[in-house]
This record gives sequence, structure tokens and C-alpha cells, in this order.
Amino acid sequence: MIISINFPTSSASSSTPKLPPALAKISHDELVLIELQGALEVECTHDGERDGRLVGRLCIDEAGKKPTLMIGHHLLEGKVAQLPKPLAILQRVPNVDADAMDCDDPEDSGSQRAETSGTAVSWDAIAVIKRKIVFAKRPMPIVGRPQA
Repeated sequence: MIISINFPTSSASSSTPKLPPALAKISHDELVLIELQGALEVECTHDGERDGRLVGRLCIDEAGKKPTLMIGHHLLEGKVAQLPKPLAILQRVPNVDADAMDCDDPEDSGSQRAETSGTAVSWDAIAVIKRKIVFAKRPMPIVGRPQA
């Protein structure tokens, strides 16, 4: 079985939103890998309510060596670590085949779908991540109200 993985050209990725320069120094200019210890729980009544919700504030010093993450009344201090092996972030892209949409013969349509179902998907590599931000220590409680 051959799975096609496409690496988009630099002109295709220029239309996507970029990260601030401090984060772009750490990882790919569109994605950052963050490793946390424990579980990150966001209160919600249903799954869709979590989407796009602000969880915390990530800050990085000018040198890009000392990241801090503030979540509610807790402050986490982290470090930037090199990954032993780079990670590729893949996005599934369904292929639309003009021949697969032709349904003239009802007897062959079931067998045709079975043949094309294995090859109807390709993958786009949208990023390669070589470094990550690790928050390995316990969070420090902050007295008072969190900064907005």
C-alpha cells in the first residue's frame, strides 16, 4: 500500500496565520508543541463548548529560553527542549476522483467504492516540529486575581 504525503510549497503556507516572533524561534512558524504534566481540565457542559476557549497566557522571554504559562491562579515555568526525533504534523485530505462520482451502473457501484476507499485519502505535511516547550514542574499558586 502506498500512502501519498505531500509537502506544500512555501507560497501555499504564506496565507496561514503566523505565530509571534518569539514562538516562531522555538518551532515551526505556525505550530508549537507544548508538553504538560497532568491533565488540563476545562469546565464545559458539552464537547463543542471547549472549542476556541482561552485556557491560559503563554509568555516567553526575549532570548526564547524561559517560557511561562499562567492558567487561572497558577503559574508554570518551563524550558525549551530539543526533540530526539522531529515530528511531522499530517493533515488528512480527501481526494475527489471524477470517475468515483460516476454511478451509471448500480451493480458495479458497490465494488467500485470498495476499490477506491483505500486510495481516496492523501496526507499533507503541514509542519515539522524539532523543539517543544516542556512544563515539568508543579505549578506555583498566585495569590490574588489572575491577570486578564
